[in-house]
Amino acid sequence: MLDDAEQRLRGGRCKQLWEDFPGNNMICCRGLCLTGPDPMIFIFNLILTFGILSAFYILIAIRLHPVVFVIGFILHGLSLYFLLRCAFTDPGIMKRGSTPQNTENPPTHIVNGQVQQLVYCNTCHIFRPPKCKHCRTCNNCVEEFDHHCPWVMNCVGKRNYRYFVGFVATISILCVYVCACCLGLLIKTGVSGGSLPTHVVLLAIVIIL
Repeated sequence: MLDDAEQRLRGGRCKQLWEDFPGNNMICCRGLCLTGPDPMIFIFNLILTFGILSAFYILIAIRLHPVVFVIGFILHGLSLYFLLRCAFTDPGIMKRGSTPQNTENPPTHIVNGQVQQLVYCNTCHIFRPPKCKHCRTCNNCVEEFDHHCPWVMNCVGKRNYRYFVGFVATISILCVYVCACCLGLLIKTGVSGGSLPTHVVLLAIVIIL
């Protein structure tokens, strides 16, 4: 149930918090999915990934053992899962204050045995807890803010950091795997004395580089 600070009336109806979200984030599925305001690089990321992998499957993997497809699909599926979870999960956005606060006597917090004063955010009207920073792109304070990543279209923070790590790990393994398969195909063809179409050789070299 929403409290009084989280609800407004519009036409006699209780207004959900996500309907009047103060930041720049895009919200869809009636507040179930939240992401950043810059989708173009994210879309380019998806097109680039699917394009390269499609060419790999059609021209490279088909000339190797069928298990190459299975491993590639598994790694690709895992990387896509972590990417989408990271992109559409609330990174830890702090609830904004309704009015400006008195900053003369800021509260303190103990970090590693040392007392630190909390920093006040003039945009969100809150005293930010340790490791919390204001993202200029999303225009929100995020708990345990790491950075704003345009490749995943979202901030990386407390609630989606594990998904970001999972995405980086799986996509890195996938890249190494694809390069190894391309290199293996070139070596296998050279050792056996066979030949490959020019476009296949060029694709393999481009992927490796």
